[in-house]
Amino acid sequence: MVDFEKEGNSFIPIILYMDYINAEYNKFLKNNFKNINPRDFTYLVNIFYHPNSSQRELADLLMVSEANVGQILRRLEKNNLIFRDFDEKNKSSRIINLTDEGKSAVFTLLGIAYKWEAKFFENYTLEDKKRFISMIADYYQESINDDI
Repeated sequence: MVDFEKEGNSFIPIILYMDYINAEYNKFLKNNFKNINPRDFTYLVNIFYHPNSSQRELADLLMVSEANVGQILRRLEKNNLIFRDFDEKNKSSRIINLTDEGKSAVFTLLGIAYKWEAKFFENYTLEDKKRFISMIADYYQESINDDI
């Protein structure tokens, strides 16, 4: 029989910890940036790192439906954080980019994210941080493998 008190955290699935970390991070974002929700952060940062993306490309990147992307993009556009232009190569498609206000929001959001991350890693060495990031990246890569 396993003594869970003695064994501690080794029987708790990693994904549960990731959910808890994500919930704490979302709370941190909400407390520090009132006008943008955590999902907006994901979209804005991805648009920042992938300029001139189409709605379909963003949907694929974020692993959500194109309809979901469209709904969030409409809100971001209404709030003057993004703009959509017709794609010169494909007039039936529109490309998405950040407005100046959107870029400013991303820089602020990234600053907040780095502040949170610094607090998260304050008791760890740089080597520990690098190892953790590498392990999380590997964990993500394995998670997209359909053979799990």
